[in-house]
Amino acid sequence: MHGHRGLTGRRTPGHGERLLFSVALVAVSLLWITQDMATWATALCALGAAGGVAGVCYFGRRYVRSRRDA
Repeated sequence: MHGHRGLTGRRTPGHGERLLFSVALVAVSLLWITQDMATWATALCALGAAGGVAGVCYFGRRYVRSRRDA
């Protein structure tokens, strides 16, 4: 039943794609944090970078496990 795609027929992003999105979030957040911005915007960039790092750790581990099992 895991192959059932529902009514839309779309597939969800895999662990590798989510890992790449997380890496991109870290990169963009760190690039924006170097700009001279308001304090709240700098804090938002730091939060984005921290969330991206958490995503890299989580999805990276899941991606490695899925490749090992295949």
